[in-house]
Amino acid sequence: MSSSQSLYGIRRPKSEASKKDLASSSTLAFTNHLSSLIANESSSSNVDIHSASGRTVSRGRVRKSQKTDIFSVHNKGVQKRAAADISSDNAALQIHRRGTDIGEVDDAVLSRSKRKMLEKTKLYEELQKGEYLVTGDSDSDESEQPDDGFSAIRRADKNSLVNFDRKWAESRESGEDSKEAEDEDNTLVEYEDEFGRTRLGTKAEAAEALQNRQHKHPAADGEESTRDTKPSRVPSVARPSRPSNIIYGSTIQAAAFNPDESITAQMSKLAKKRDKSPTPPPETHYNAEGEVRTRGTGFYAFSNDEEIRKKEMEELMAARSETTLERDQAATKKEAREKAKQERRRKIEELRSKKRADQFLGSLETLLPSGTNSEEAEGRGAD
Repeated sequence: MSSSQSLYGIRRPKSEASKKDLASSSTLAFTNHLSSLIANESSSSNVDIHSASGRTVSRGRVRKSQKTDIFSVHNKGVQKRAAADISSDNAALQIHRRGTDIGEVDDAVLSRSKRKMLEKTKLYEELQKGEYLVTGDSDSDESEQPDDGFSAIRRADKNSLVNFDRKWAESRESGEDSKEAEDEDNTLVEYEDEFGRTRLGTKAEAAEALQNRQHKHPAADGEESTRDTKPSRVPSVARPSRPSNIIYGSTIQAAAFNPDESITAQMSKLAKKRDKSPTPPPETHYNAEGEVRTRGTGFYAFSNDEEIRKKEMEELMAARSETTLERDQAATKKEAREKAKQERRRKIEELRSKKRADQFLGSLETLLPSGTNSEEAEGRGAD
Protein backbone atom coordinates (compact mmCIF):
# COMPACT_ATOMS: atom_id res chain seq x y z
CA MET A 1 0.00 0.00 0.00
CA SER A 2 1.30 3.43 -0.89
CA SER A 3 1.69 6.14 1.68
CA SER A 4 -0.73 8.40 -0.19
CA GLN A 5 -3.63 6.07 0.32
CA SER A 6 -5.57 5.59 3.52
CA LEU A 7 -6.40 2.36 5.25
CA TYR A 8 -9.64 1.86 3.31
CA GLY A 9 -8.23 2.65 -0.12
CA ILE A 10 -9.43 6.24 -0.31
CA ARG A 11 -6.96 8.53 -2.08
CA ARG A 12 -5.81 11.50 -0.03
CA PRO A 13 -5.90 15.00 -1.47
CA LYS A 14 -2.65 16.47 -2.79
CA SER A 15 -2.91 19.78 -0.83
CA GLU A 16 -2.81 18.05 2.61
CA ALA A 17 0.90 18.54 3.08
CA SER A 18 0.72 22.28 2.53
CA LYS A 19 -2.17 22.56 4.98
CA LYS A 20 -0.20 20.65 7.56
CA ASP A 21 2.71 23.04 7.29
CA LEU A 22 0.40 26.03 7.63
CA ALA A 23 -1.21 24.57 10.74
CA SER A 24 2.13 23.86 12.37
CA SER A 25 3.40 27.38 11.74
CA SER A 26 0.24 28.95 13.17
CA THR A 27 0.45 26.69 16.22
CA LEU A 28 4.03 27.73 16.87
CA ALA A 29 3.11 31.40 16.65
CA PHE A 30 0.23 30.92 19.08
CA THR A 31 2.50 29.10 21.52
CA ASN A 32 5.07 31.92 21.45
CA HIS A 33 2.41 34.55 22.02
CA LEU A 34 0.84 32.58 24.87
CA SER A 35 4.21 32.09 26.60
CA SER A 36 4.90 35.81 26.47
CA LEU A 37 1.51 36.55 28.05
CA ILE A 38 2.14 34.01 30.80
CA ALA A 39 5.50 35.59 31.54
CA ASN A 40 3.94 39.06 31.84
CA GLU A 41 1.08 37.94 34.04
CA SER A 42 3.26 35.90 36.39
CA SER A 43 5.06 39.07 37.50
CA SER A 44 1.76 40.56 38.81
CA SER A 45 -0.30 39.28 41.73
CA ASN A 46 -3.53 38.86 39.81
CA VAL A 47 -2.71 35.46 38.27
CA ASP A 48 -4.51 32.38 39.56
CA ILE A 49 -3.07 29.00 38.55
CA HIS A 50 -5.40 25.99 38.84
CA SER A 51 -3.12 23.01 39.29
CA ALA A 52 -5.98 20.48 39.37
CA SER A 53 -7.18 21.20 35.83
CA GLY A 54 -3.68 21.75 34.44
CA ARG A 55 -4.64 25.12 32.86
CA THR A 56 -3.50 28.66 33.65
CA VAL A 57 -6.40 31.07 34.18
CA SER A 58 -5.90 34.79 34.67
CA ARG A 59 -8.44 36.96 36.42
CA GLY A 60 -9.01 40.69 36.43
CA ARG A 61 -7.75 43.18 38.96
CA VAL A 62 -9.10 42.65 42.46
CA ARG A 63 -10.99 45.67 43.63
CA LYS A 64 -11.04 46.83 47.20
CA SER A 65 -14.25 45.86 48.98
CA GLN A 66 -16.34 48.69 50.41
CA LYS A 67 -17.52 46.51 53.32
CA THR A 68 -15.41 46.40 56.44
CA ASP A 69 -13.84 43.12 57.43
CA ILE A 70 -15.29 41.68 60.66
CA PHE A 71 -11.82 40.46 61.69
CA SER A 72 -10.08 43.79 61.18
CA VAL A 73 -12.61 46.02 63.03
CA HIS A 74 -12.61 45.91 66.84
CA ASN A 75 -15.52 46.60 69.17
CA LYS A 76 -15.87 49.96 70.82
CA GLY A 77 -13.84 50.35 74.00
CA VAL A 78 -11.86 47.12 73.61
CA GLN A 79 -8.51 48.82 73.43
CA LYS A 80 -9.34 51.03 76.42
CA ARG A 81 -10.39 48.03 78.50
CA ALA A 82 -7.26 46.18 77.53
CA ALA A 83 -5.15 49.13 78.61
CA ALA A 84 -7.08 49.33 81.89
CA ASP A 85 -6.47 45.64 82.52
CA ILE A 86 -2.80 46.11 81.96
CA SER A 87 -2.71 49.11 84.29
CA SER A 88 -4.79 47.32 86.98
CA ASP A 89 -2.14 44.62 87.22
CA ASN A 90 0.30 47.20 88.40
CA ALA A 91 -2.32 48.77 90.72
CA ALA A 92 -2.40 45.60 92.86
CA LEU A 93 0.95 46.65 94.28
CA GLN A 94 0.38 48.85 97.35
CA ILE A 95 2.63 51.84 97.53
CA HIS A 96 3.04 53.49 100.96
CA ARG A 97 3.66 57.17 101.01
CA ARG A 98 4.91 59.32 103.82
CA GLY A 99 4.26 62.85 104.90
CA THR A 100 7.20 64.05 102.94
CA ASP A 101 5.61 62.65 99.78
CA ILE A 102 2.06 64.03 100.24
CA GLY A 103 2.93 67.25 102.00
CA GLU A 104 2.34 68.64 105.47
CA VAL A 105 -1.13 68.43 107.19
CA ASP A 106 -2.47 71.04 109.60
CA ASP A 107 -2.63 70.03 113.28
CA ALA A 108 -6.23 71.32 113.55
CA VAL A 109 -7.33 68.96 110.76
CA LEU A 110 -5.64 66.03 112.44
CA SER A 111 -7.19 66.82 115.82
CA ARG A 112 -10.67 67.19 114.27
CA SER A 113 -10.32 63.88 112.47
CA LYS A 114 -9.23 62.15 115.66
CA ARG A 115 -12.19 63.63 117.55
CA LYS A 116 -14.66 62.43 114.93
CA MET A 117 -13.16 58.97 114.95
CA LEU A 118 -13.40 58.83 118.76
CA GLU A 119 -17.07 59.89 118.65
CA LYS A 120 -17.84 57.21 116.09
CA THR A 121 -16.05 54.61 118.19
CA LYS A 122 -18.05 55.54 121.29
CA LEU A 123 -21.30 55.53 119.32
CA TYR A 124 -20.57 52.07 117.96
CA GLU A 125 -19.77 50.76 121.43
CA GLU A 126 -22.96 52.25 122.86
CA LEU A 127 -25.00 50.72 120.05
CA GLN A 128 -23.48 47.34 120.82
CA LYS A 129 -24.21 47.68 124.55
CA GLY A 130 -27.78 49.03 124.04
CA GLU A 131 -27.13 52.19 126.06
CA TYR A 132 -28.18 54.54 123.27
CA LEU A 133 -31.84 54.58 124.40
CA VAL A 134 -32.93 58.05 125.60
CA THR A 135 -36.18 59.47 126.90
CA GLY A 136 -36.29 62.80 125.10
CA ASP A 137 -36.95 63.19 121.40
CA SER A 138 -37.22 66.92 120.83
CA ASP A 139 -34.55 69.55 120.69
CA SER A 140 -35.90 71.18 123.89
CA ASP A 141 -35.36 68.00 125.84
CA GLU A 142 -31.85 67.74 124.52
CA SER A 143 -31.07 71.32 125.49
CA GLU A 144 -32.51 70.87 129.01
CA GLN A 145 -30.53 67.71 129.73
CA PRO A 146 -26.96 68.10 130.92
CA ASP A 147 -24.11 67.41 128.61
CA ASP A 148 -23.05 64.08 130.07
CA GLY A 149 -21.26 62.80 126.95
CA PHE A 150 -24.36 61.31 125.32
CA SER A 151 -25.40 64.33 123.24
CA ALA A 152 -23.70 62.97 120.14
CA ILE A 153 -25.40 59.63 120.70
CA ARG A 154 -28.78 61.32 121.05
CA ARG A 155 -28.22 63.30 117.88
CA ALA A 156 -27.22 60.17 115.99
CA ASP A 157 -30.25 58.33 117.28
CA LYS A 158 -32.53 61.19 116.27
CA ASN A 159 -31.08 61.50 112.76
CA SER A 160 -30.86 57.77 112.09
CA LEU A 161 -32.97 56.23 109.35
CA VAL A 162 -34.27 53.37 111.50
CA ASN A 163 -35.93 53.92 114.86
CA PHE A 164 -34.96 50.75 116.68
CA ASP A 165 -37.01 51.64 119.77
CA ARG A 166 -40.27 52.07 117.90
CA LYS A 167 -39.64 48.95 115.82
CA TRP A 168 -39.01 46.86 118.92
CA ALA A 169 -42.09 48.26 120.72
CA GLU A 170 -44.38 47.71 117.72
CA SER A 171 -43.18 44.14 117.33
CA ARG A 172 -43.91 43.47 121.03
CA GLU A 173 -47.38 45.07 120.78
CA SER A 174 -48.33 43.14 117.64
CA GLY A 175 -47.12 39.88 119.17
CA GLU A 176 -49.10 40.49 122.35
CA ASP A 177 -52.25 41.43 120.41
CA SER A 178 -52.11 38.33 118.23
CA LYS A 179 -51.45 36.16 121.28
CA GLU A 180 -54.38 37.71 123.16
CA ALA A 181 -56.69 37.27 120.17
CA GLU A 182 -55.63 33.65 119.82
CA ASP A 183 -56.14 33.02 123.52
CA GLU A 184 -59.54 34.69 123.34
CA ASP A 185 -60.61 32.49 120.40
CA ASN A 186 -59.43 29.34 122.18
CA THR A 187 -61.24 30.17 125.43
CA LEU A 188 -63.81 27.48 126.29
CA VAL A 189 -67.34 28.67 127.09
CA GLU A 190 -70.66 26.97 127.75
CA TYR A 191 -73.39 27.29 125.16
CA GLU A 192 -76.66 25.67 124.19
CA ASP A 193 -76.92 24.02 120.79
CA GLU A 194 -79.97 23.82 118.48
CA PHE A 195 -81.15 20.59 120.20
CA GLY A 196 -81.26 22.23 123.65
CA ARG A 197 -78.14 20.54 124.97
CA THR A 198 -75.54 22.37 127.04
CA ARG A 199 -72.15 22.02 125.41
CA LEU A 200 -68.61 23.20 126.13
CA GLY A 201 -66.61 24.67 123.23
CA THR A 202 -64.91 27.72 121.79
CA LYS A 203 -66.54 31.08 121.15
CA ALA A 204 -66.70 30.39 117.42
CA GLU A 205 -68.65 27.18 118.03
CA ALA A 206 -70.96 29.02 120.44
CA ALA A 207 -71.65 31.73 117.85
CA GLU A 208 -72.41 29.12 115.19
CA ALA A 209 -74.79 27.28 117.54
CA LEU A 210 -76.57 30.55 118.35
CA GLN A 211 -77.01 31.29 114.66
CA ASN A 212 -78.48 27.82 114.10
CA ARG A 213 -80.94 28.33 116.95
CA GLN A 214 -82.01 31.69 115.58
CA HIS A 215 -82.54 30.11 112.18
CA LYS A 216 -84.68 27.35 113.72
CA HIS A 217 -86.54 29.45 116.33
CA PRO A 218 -86.28 33.14 115.45
CA ALA A 219 -89.02 34.22 117.91
CA ALA A 220 -87.66 32.36 120.93
CA ASP A 221 -84.14 33.68 120.59
CA GLY A 222 -85.03 37.30 119.85
CA GLU A 223 -83.08 38.65 122.80
CA GLU A 224 -79.93 36.72 121.95
CA SER A 225 -79.95 37.90 118.34
CA THR A 226 -78.56 41.29 119.36
CA ARG A 227 -75.29 39.80 120.47
CA ASP A 228 -72.24 40.09 118.29
CA THR A 229 -71.65 36.68 116.83
CA LYS A 230 -69.30 35.51 114.16
CA PRO A 231 -70.93 34.21 110.96
CA SER A 232 -70.93 30.49 110.35
CA ARG A 233 -68.12 29.15 108.26
CA VAL A 234 -70.50 26.62 106.65
CA PRO A 235 -72.91 28.12 104.08
CA SER A 236 -76.63 27.60 104.72
CA VAL A 237 -77.10 26.03 101.31
CA ALA A 238 -74.62 23.24 102.09
CA ARG A 239 -76.18 22.37 105.44
CA PRO A 240 -78.92 19.68 105.34
CA SER A 241 -82.42 20.46 106.54
CA ARG A 242 -83.17 19.69 110.18
CA PRO A 243 -85.49 16.79 111.00
CA SER A 244 -89.08 17.69 111.83
CA ASN A 245 -89.63 15.04 114.51
CA ILE A 246 -87.32 16.57 117.16
CA ILE A 247 -88.69 16.67 120.72
CA TYR A 248 -87.76 19.79 122.69
CA GLY A 249 -87.86 19.84 126.49
CA SER A 250 -88.74 17.05 128.92
CA THR A 251 -91.18 14.56 127.40
CA ILE A 252 -92.23 11.06 128.45
CA GLN A 253 -91.84 8.81 125.45
CA ALA A 254 -93.91 5.63 125.11
CA ALA A 255 -93.34 2.94 122.46
CA ALA A 256 -90.48 4.83 120.94
CA PHE A 257 -89.30 1.64 119.28
CA ASN A 258 -91.64 -1.26 118.40
CA PRO A 259 -89.88 -4.28 116.86
CA ASP A 260 -93.25 -5.90 115.92
CA GLU A 261 -94.40 -2.94 113.85
CA SER A 262 -93.43 -4.51 110.49
CA ILE A 263 -95.19 -7.78 111.41
CA THR A 264 -98.36 -5.90 112.42
CA ALA A 265 -98.35 -4.00 109.11
CA GLN A 266 -98.10 -7.22 107.11
CA MET A 267 -100.92 -8.84 109.09
CA SER A 268 -103.19 -5.86 108.53
CA LYS A 269 -102.45 -5.99 104.80
CA LEU A 270 -103.39 -9.67 104.67
CA ALA A 271 -106.61 -8.97 106.61
CA LYS A 272 -107.60 -6.30 104.09
CA LYS A 273 -107.10 -8.75 101.25
CA ARG A 274 -109.16 -11.40 103.09
CA ASP A 275 -112.09 -9.11 103.84
CA LYS A 276 -112.19 -7.76 100.30
CA SER A 277 -115.42 -8.43 98.35
CA PRO A 278 -115.16 -11.12 95.62
CA THR A 279 -116.60 -8.82 92.98
CA PRO A 280 -114.48 -8.86 89.83
CA PRO A 281 -112.53 -5.80 88.97
CA PRO A 282 -113.93 -3.43 86.38
CA GLU A 283 -113.18 -4.25 82.79
CA THR A 284 -110.29 -2.39 81.29
CA HIS A 285 -109.86 -2.22 77.55
CA TYR A 286 -106.83 -1.39 75.50
CA ASN A 287 -106.51 2.31 74.75
CA ALA A 288 -104.99 2.83 71.31
CA GLU A 289 -104.29 6.48 72.01
CA GLY A 290 -101.98 5.64 74.93
CA GLU A 291 -99.14 4.54 72.64
CA VAL A 292 -97.54 6.37 69.76
CA ARG A 293 -96.66 3.60 67.29
CA THR A 294 -97.70 2.22 63.92
CA ARG A 295 -100.16 -0.72 63.96
CA GLY A 296 -100.93 -3.34 61.35
CA THR A 297 -103.45 -3.00 58.51
CA GLY A 298 -106.12 -5.10 60.19
CA PHE A 299 -106.03 -3.19 63.48
CA TYR A 300 -109.41 -1.89 64.63
CA ALA A 301 -109.47 0.73 67.40
CA PHE A 302 -112.53 0.06 69.53
CA SER A 303 -114.05 2.73 71.73
CA ASN A 304 -113.74 2.65 75.52
CA ASP A 305 -117.48 3.27 75.89
CA GLU A 306 -119.33 0.00 76.42
CA GLU A 307 -122.36 0.86 74.24
CA ILE A 308 -120.33 2.14 71.35
CA ARG A 309 -117.92 -0.75 71.72
CA LYS A 310 -120.81 -3.29 71.62
CA LYS A 311 -122.27 -1.68 68.50
CA GLU A 312 -118.88 -1.73 66.81
CA MET A 313 -118.48 -5.40 67.67
CA GLU A 314 -121.92 -6.24 66.17
CA GLU A 315 -121.09 -4.39 62.97
CA LEU A 316 -117.78 -6.20 62.77
CA MET A 317 -119.45 -9.61 63.27
CA ALA A 318 -122.11 -8.81 60.61
CA ALA A 319 -119.37 -7.84 58.17
CA ARG A 320 -117.56 -11.06 59.01
CA SER A 321 -120.69 -13.26 58.42
CA GLU A 322 -121.33 -11.51 55.11
CA THR A 323 -117.74 -12.06 54.07
CA THR A 324 -117.96 -15.73 55.06
CA LEU A 325 -121.17 -16.21 53.06
CA GLU A 326 -119.68 -14.64 49.98
CA ARG A 327 -116.61 -16.80 50.37
CA ASP A 328 -118.76 -20.00 50.56
CA GLN A 329 -120.73 -19.01 47.49
CA ALA A 330 -117.58 -18.34 45.56
CA ALA A 331 -116.22 -21.74 46.62
CA THR A 332 -119.46 -23.49 45.46
CA LYS A 333 -119.33 -21.80 42.08
CA LYS A 334 -115.69 -22.72 41.70
CA GLU A 335 -116.47 -26.37 42.51
CA ALA A 336 -119.27 -26.46 39.89
CA ARG A 337 -116.95 -25.03 37.28
CA GLU A 338 -114.33 -27.65 38.10
CA LYS A 339 -116.93 -30.44 37.70
CA ALA A 340 -118.00 -29.07 34.30
CA LYS A 341 -114.40 -28.97 33.22
CA GLN A 342 -113.82 -32.57 34.26
CA GLU A 343 -116.94 -33.74 32.35
CA ARG A 344 -115.88 -31.90 29.27
CA ARG A 345 -112.39 -33.33 29.47
CA ARG A 346 -113.85 -36.86 29.76
CA LYS A 347 -115.98 -36.38 26.67
CA ILE A 348 -113.09 -34.96 24.73
CA GLU A 349 -110.93 -37.92 25.69
CA GLU A 350 -113.64 -40.38 24.49
CA LEU A 351 -113.84 -38.64 21.15
CA ARG A 352 -110.09 -38.66 20.80
CA SER A 353 -109.89 -42.40 21.58
CA LYS A 354 -112.65 -43.19 19.03
CA LYS A 355 -110.87 -41.12 16.40
CA ARG A 356 -107.58 -42.88 17.07
CA ALA A 357 -109.35 -46.27 16.70
CA ASP A 358 -110.82 -45.25 13.36
CA GLN A 359 -107.45 -44.11 12.15
CA PHE A 360 -105.90 -47.41 13.20
CA LEU A 361 -108.54 -49.45 11.31
CA GLY A 362 -108.01 -47.33 8.24
CA SER A 363 -104.30 -48.01 8.34
CA LEU A 364 -104.98 -51.75 8.58
CA GLU A 365 -107.12 -51.74 5.42
CA THR A 366 -104.25 -50.29 3.45
CA LEU A 367 -101.92 -53.01 4.68
CA LEU A 368 -104.24 -56.03 3.95
CA PRO A 369 -104.21 -57.73 0.47
CA SER A 370 -106.84 -56.78 -2.04
CA GLY A 371 -108.77 -60.06 -1.81
CA THR A 372 -109.33 -59.77 1.89
CA ASN A 373 -112.66 -58.49 3.02
CA SER A 374 -113.00 -55.57 5.28
CA GLU A 375 -115.15 -57.55 7.60
CA GLU A 376 -112.45 -60.11 8.18
CA ALA A 377 -110.00 -57.28 8.88
CA GLU A 378 -112.40 -55.81 11.38
CA GLY A 379 -112.78 -59.22 13.04
CA ARG A 380 -109.07 -59.63 13.25
CA GLY A 381 -108.67 -56.17 14.61
CA ALA A 382 -111.34 -56.89 17.19
CA ASP A 383 -109.47 -60.09 18.18
